[in-house]
Amino acid sequence: MEKETGHSGTGMEYRQVSWLRSLASRAGVAGMLACCAMVIMAVIWFQLFHINPPLSGTFIDVCAGDSIRDVSEQLYATGITSSPQSLRRYWQLRRGGSLRTGRYLLTGVDDMRELYLLFAKGSPVTVRVTIPEGYTVRQIAGRFQEEAGISAGDFLAAAGSDAGNLLEGYLFPDTYDVLYAGDARDIVARMQKRFAEILPVDWESAARSRGLTSDELVIVASIIEREVRYDNDRPLAGSVIFNRLAADMFLQMDATLGYVLPSHDGFYSSEELKDPSPYNTYVHPGLPPTAICNPGLASLEAAAHAPATGYYYFLAKPDGHCVFARTFAEHERNIRRYLSGGN
Repeated sequence: MEKETGHSGTGMEYRQVSWLRSLASRAGVAGMLACCAMVIMAVIWFQLFHINPPLSGTFIDVCAGDSIRDVSEQLYATGITSSPQSLRRYWQLRRGGSLRTGRYLLTGVDDMRELYLLFAKGSPVTVRVTIPEGYTVRQIAGRFQEEAGISAGDFLAAAGSDAGNLLEGYLFPDTYDVLYAGDARDIVARMQKRFAEILPVDWESAARSRGLTSDELVIVASIIEREVRYDNDRPLAGSVIFNRLAADMFLQMDATLGYVLPSHDGFYSSEELKDPSPYNTYVHPGLPPTAICNPGLASLEAAAHAPATGYYYFLAKPDGHCVFARTFAEHERNIRRYLSGGN
């Protein structure tokens, strides 16, 4: 009995040892597989989310309507990421929100986390754009497209009034800090707000005193802006416009025709002066239908506060300064004197 019991115990121990060895073997294999899986995952992670630090000055533009897929593909095209899906996959893992439009500088970005944070929470670059006084809405649209990546078409659409016309005259020329590739509607709204802020406080009463509407006085200011180069000449030029309107004279301002018809070194042929456009103040009495540009503060002030004078004519001398005349005969003498080589 003792021998049998001892023999039975030995067999049980043997089976236990074998089982433990088998378990250890399986655990070792599982551990090796887990290690291999971890290594493979690390390699995949590195390959997918590794970035090549961008050169100084490298940027990516996020335009209206761009998706994270678009930006991810842009980054791959520049050679920064190893796959066109890199940022998109990381964005999904981090549950990133919506993209903001703008230009993003990538300088100093060393890994995928920093790249993600730049687009998810970073600030886009702003661009400083200066709009010269006297620019038309179309010229303004071209300037923003060239310097701030904002579609000229989008700007013109945003600058359309309820009546279907452009907001000519009401976008104040100034220096604006804007988001690169930002929303044109925001910029138009800012320019309109700036116009309202800069408009002389007595604008409406000044218009009424001339028998004009507020909009018509803006038209006068726009003509002054395009006709006159120097600020000290603007009030007198304004007086000429008001005197001619009061006398039912044609304004005969080249600048109004220039809104629709390019000149030849500032001059028009006799045929061009007969152009039927409503902006041709040689053939149509009164003011043109809209402003012809966006005037600056000096021209707005000149329109609102033009002095009372006896001038009905003026011309620009070769040096840009204006000379004024009360009669046509005096005006003709000025033409002979200053446009034949004088100054």
